[in-house]
Amino acid sequence: MRYLLIIPLFLISTSLFSQKEYLDSISRAQYIERFPDYFFVWPVFRQRASSFVLQNASNTNSNLTFSPNIRFHTGLGFYLFEIGFQFIVAIPRPSSSITEYGESNSFDLQASLVGKNWDVELFQEDYKGYYLEDSQVPIPSGIPKLQRRDIATSNRGISALFFTNKRKYSVRAIYNFYERQLRSAGSPLVSVSYNHFTLGADSLVYNQYHQKTLDTQGGFDHMQYQTIAVSGGYGYNLVLHKNWFIGSNVAVGPVLQFFEYSKLSDHKSQVDVRPYINWRITGGLNSERFFAGMTYTYQSVEIDYENVHLSSRNGTFRLVFGYRFREVGILKKRASEFIKPKRR
Repeated sequence: MRYLLIIPLFLISTSLFSQKEYLDSISRAQYIERFPDYFFVWPVFRQRASSFVLQNASNTNSNLTFSPNIRFHTGLGFYLFEIGFQFIVAIPRPSSSITEYGESNSFDLQASLVGKNWDVELFQEDYKGYYLEDSQVPIPSGIPKLQRRDIATSNRGISALFFTNKRKYSVRAIYNFYERQLRSAGSPLVSVSYNHFTLGADSLVYNQYHQKTLDTQGGFDHMQYQTIAVSGGYGYNLVLHKNWFIGSNVAVGPVLQFFEYSKLSDHKSQVDVRPYINWRITGGLNSERFFAGMTYTYQSVEIDYENVHLSSRNGTFRLVFGYRFREVGILKKRASEFIKPKRR
């Protein structure tokens, strides 16, 4: 008898789920427009300010800033078979800039998967070759800075955002223009991220000539940290005159830090919990065919050790503009159709 009850309960639950999916699609169509019959192409220009800063813990005006001589990237993206692709390369620096700031090399790989109400991003950023700016011993513009070709860093990680209001809020509309927000709406969000940063050098990152600036002996030649952050926040898309928009989201929460560093044969480590903020703002035009937007993202990791405050800063400004073309022929296919086994 109990098994006979399972069948109608299963049928009822399936019906309720199908009805909810139908109501979700009806409600979503009033707020969000999809472009299933178009493929997109967009050039992209990006400026990234990636650096790490060492400060005296009690005097933030005394600091050492290490930066790579790579600031600008350009590339091309396209949305095809309902999958987004983007390729970005660094723009070479002129010889005058290399003379003043030194030569840097980079490897930058990023992937983004965006669903109806979630976004997952993976990244790998490697830099080799930094220049140093000392706040207490400023070097005039045009004069070669102290160059550390031996410093190499690797920064990799994964972050995920989940938005609870998928009926009205589109994360795709502001991140990659795969959709268009028709009416203003917002959504609570949950953010989870993992980050692993490593740094290595042939000698101490700062020596006795710079210890006066930091007033400490806490130099290192190798360093790494890992962070795990869980945070909550809110995202909102403001639609202006139908095609123009401003979107932003912010997440705040605790971050667990595992920090290790070594100088010569001395190895030290520590574990801390600190506040975490992830902030992004974007704005632009998103019409039926043409789209363009500007996005700024900022993240920072703060660590205190031996009277030194270490900040790893990453601010990215991205400019993108593109056009949607009607799909014809093979372009109408979806990625899933290429991997389905053929039936005999």
